[in-house]
Amino acid sequence: MSAPLPIRSAATVVLLRDAPMGPETFLVRRHGQSGFMAGATVFPGGKLDDADVAARTAGLTPEQCAQRLAVADAAHAWRIHVAAVRELHEEAHVLLARDAQGRVVDAAVVAAIDAALQGARQGHQLPAHKWHEAVQDAGLTLALDLLAPFAHWLTPRAEPRRFDTWFFAALQPEGQDAALDPHESSDAFWRTAQAALTEHDAGGAILLPPPTQHTLLRMAELGRAAAGVIAALAQDGVGPCVEPHFEMATAEGPAIILPEDVGHPEHATWLAQTGQAVAQSRFLLREGRFSFIRR
Repeated sequence: MSAPLPIRSAATVVLLRDAPMGPETFLVRRHGQSGFMAGATVFPGGKLDDADVAARTAGLTPEQCAQRLAVADAAHAWRIHVAAVRELHEEAHVLLARDAQGRVVDAAVVAAIDAALQGARQGHQLPAHKWHEAVQDAGLTLALDLLAPFAHWLTPRAEPRRFDTWFFAALQPEGQDAALDPHESSDAFWRTAQAALTEHDAGGAILLPPPTQHTLLRMAELGRAAAGVIAALAQDGVGPCVEPHFEMATAEGPAIILPEDVGHPEHATWLAQTGQAVAQSRFLLREGRFSFIRR
């Protein structure tokens, strides 16, 4: 039996803007040939890279980053914030950065960074160190304080590729507009949380993996302006890590079970940490996609 693959640290960003029908979030559809969650509709994000240690940042110290994530390793917490900013730009062309005068950059600056990176790609891959070089050559600092952490998920142990992923929320900066990066995704679009959930439930083109679906369900309940959604998501902090359990043979078929569910094998630990317990809090596999139930 081969050794299990290492768990990779990752970050994802729920980018929000106000719209007539309510707050919208930017979603991307992963390429069908992606090695992880092919074809799924997710928030922009990706893995930490060794080059993320080279960033020039402002707004938060490493110690403050660690406090926000409730972890002991300040350097690692800082890198998670850095990776979130980098991946948001790579996948959505939105850059949370400030210029030498402390102003959040606008679309013209983002376009210049994009142009500088055109020749740096290796196939579909953009080396992270090239991204950091382009940002620093432009005299920019990453604005870590524009990120609001609110959740922490770990891929179930049944998965061959596992990610330790931190979820952040951020407002789309004024003067910027998110856009598809065809190297990273096959499609990208804005949706209200409820519209995305409705299309998923109806069997449409939006296919939501459990962490994305769970986040959208939280957002759909908030019903307020984009800034208010971010504040509400981040109000209670990140909380304990959510490590779902995959169970093939439940009474209702295959299920991904959350820790608050009394059927989760580590429910007692979750209950001691949070006091949260329900009979069922899980995603059931129905007609090729997962649907959430909580009762």
